[in-house]
Amino acid sequence: MGRVAELAGVSVRTLHHYDEIRLVRPSARTTAGYRAYSAGDVERLREVLAYRRLGFGLREIAELVGDPSTDAVAHLRRLRGLLLERRDRADAMVAAIDRELEARAAGLTVTPEEQLGMFGARLYDAIGGAYTATRCTEARIAAQIWNALGDAQTVLNVGAGTGSYEPADREVTAVEPSAVMRGQRPAGSAPCVAAAAESLPFEDRSFDVAMAVSTVHHWGDPIAGTSPTWTRQISASACS
Repeated sequence: MGRVAELAGVSVRTLHHYDEIRLVRPSARTTAGYRAYSAGDVERLREVLAYRRLGFGLREIAELVGDPSTDAVAHLRRLRGLLLERRDRADAMVAAIDRELEARAAGLTVTPEEQLGMFGARLYDAIGGAYTATRCTEARIAAQIWNALGDAQTVLNVGAGTGSYEPADREVTAVEPSAVMRGQRPAGSAPCVAAAAESLPFEDRSFDVAMAVSTVHHWGDPIAGTSPTWTRQISASACS
């Protein structure tokens, strides 16, 4: 176990914890009673550590690596897509910072809107062009979301992106501020309104329920995005 911990860059205590919570369990022991990891165990540990370093929680990781329909190749492809998106996001943010530094060095005024814009919808305008190639609908997540919608018939999808998790059997209205993301929505998908969570253009109680998937961290003002004004436009609580 010590050698595996050294190679993985984690403590032996971490490996013991993963064993205790049944996240990564050594499949054998040596004659001396030490834990022994098979090639399959090491592969699973690699996946756990990769998802962990991407910010996933242990409970979510357990569901991901425990999915019998997902093999090692599928995990690698998913991880690659997540890493590419993170790299593109970092590159876009560095470019935005460089532009602001140049503007300030030239004595130009950078407005608050410009400062925030690149880290909101404009960020996806910069990095979202390959979104559909690097991100795909996860059947496990989709099932949980659709179950959470209950018997609601009219659904508001806030920060809808390309519509990955929109249920096909409901009347969905999508909201997405990024033109690049809206442009990647497939033909025949739900109608999409160019708007933001902070200022939805709908009458009160226009929808039975609202959904927001992996989007709140992109909102310029999450508090405004979940304010009473926002929630009055739906009849049921939102799920995210």
